[in-house]
Amino acid sequence: MKIIVKICLISILFYACVPQRKFEELQLQYTDCQTNNKNLTDSYNSGQASLKDCNLNSDLLKTRVLSLQSDSLECYTNLNRTKKLYEQSTETSQKIIDNNRYENEKMAKELNAKNEALKNKENELNDKEASLLMSQNKSRDLSKNLETTETNLKKREMRVTELEAILKAKDSAVNALKLNIQRALLGFQNQGLSIEVRNGKVYVSMEEKLLFKSGSIIVDPKGEAALIELAKALNQNADVSILVEGHTDNVPMKSPTIKDNLDLSVLRATSIARILTTQGAVAAKRIVAAGRGDNFPIDSANTPEARAKNRRTEIILTPKLDELLSILGN
Repeated sequence: MKIIVKICLISILFYACVPQRKFEELQLQYTDCQTNNKNLTDSYNSGQASLKDCNLNSDLLKTRVLSLQSDSLECYTNLNRTKKLYEQSTETSQKIIDNNRYENEKMAKELNAKNEALKNKENELNDKEASLLMSQNKSRDLSKNLETTETNLKKREMRVTELEAILKAKDSAVNALKLNIQRALLGFQNQGLSIEVRNGKVYVSMEEKLLFKSGSIIVDPKGEAALIELAKALNQNADVSILVEGHTDNVPMKSPTIKDNLDLSVLRATSIARILTTQGAVAAKRIVAAGRGDNFPIDSANTPEARAKNRRTEIILTPKLDELLSILGN
């Protein structure tokens, strides 16, 4: 700092001979130098104070370092002791962990086995519940089916009873019809005429000798009389269907107008049906005429007596069965 002041004085003396303006400039520079000197002095003093503080702090730090070194030594000793304890603890912990792992694995196996057994039990229980539910459903269905069956049986019993009553009434009607026909044809029964009941129908069988001459299709007067009496009885039973079937023997026909036995049987059935509808006033819609020829003999022997039996006309009477057929259909 003194060196700087000296430099400034020398500078002032060097410029003593300079003009006023220069002097003033130098004066200003001197003033600045004094100001700087003062600032530097203050800085120096502040630096001295700071240095003192730093020395004081250095002493404190040295003391702190010694304390820290002592603490570090103690910490190091404690650290070694702690490491040994940690190693012992780690070894013990590892043993405990290994033992726990073994126990856990053992318990896990036992638990898995128990879970598997429990799962099997649950499956068995579910199967039994499903089987029980199925059995209950089957039992319910069987009960419903049994109720339905009982209802159907009752209905069938009612229908059977109704059917038996109708069959009984039909049999009574057939027997009554047979009796009426027998009464109507009483005078012709010893002249080649028979009446019988077969399969719920009345069969009026007339031999050829009562109705026709050999090979003829024209009904004899005696046969007409029998047919007219039959027509009277049939008109009293309007619900009876009439089938006229012609039958012949097996002797071949020899006629220029009739082809064969089948043709002869059809023409004879037609002749009888015509007499029943025209002279007997039977409704034509009730009558069906058919010919069987020699295909349905009642006696297969090749004798004159057997052939005479086969040459016949059957008038088949069937009571109306609409009610019976309706029940059977349902």
